[in-house]
Amino acid sequence: MTIIGIITAIIFAILISIYLGPYGGIVLLAGIFGLVLSTHQRNKKMYEDVQRIKERLGIVDRNDFQMTNEEIEEELEGEFEVLSESEQKELEKINVEIEDELETYLNKMNDKNKDRDKDK
Repeated sequence: MTIIGIITAIIFAILISIYLGPYGGIVLLAGIFGLVLSTHQRNKKMYEDVQRIKERLGIVDRNDFQMTNEEIEEELEGEFEVLSESEQKELEKINVEIEDELETYLNKMNDKNKDRDKDK
């Protein structure tokens, strides 16, 4: 069905440019502009409808970019208070392991770069 529509549109564009001569291109551009604008407006309307549906179902994410400074501070403070000492020690161990892996990786990459530079 799409292929038939494309072929029809091409034939229609050729016929318009033949019959209207130099004005055919302008008419085609105006038609394309209208179709694009119409599609944009329909997409915008569908997006708004989907947002309203999400709101009604309660699956809308809170917009974090419009948080006040107080809300941001409360959220950050809450995260630090939740961790117990054992959890903090566990996270520190994980951080040390990650740093060690990163250092090993960087050392390997530096060695490869040195070997490649020696070959040149």
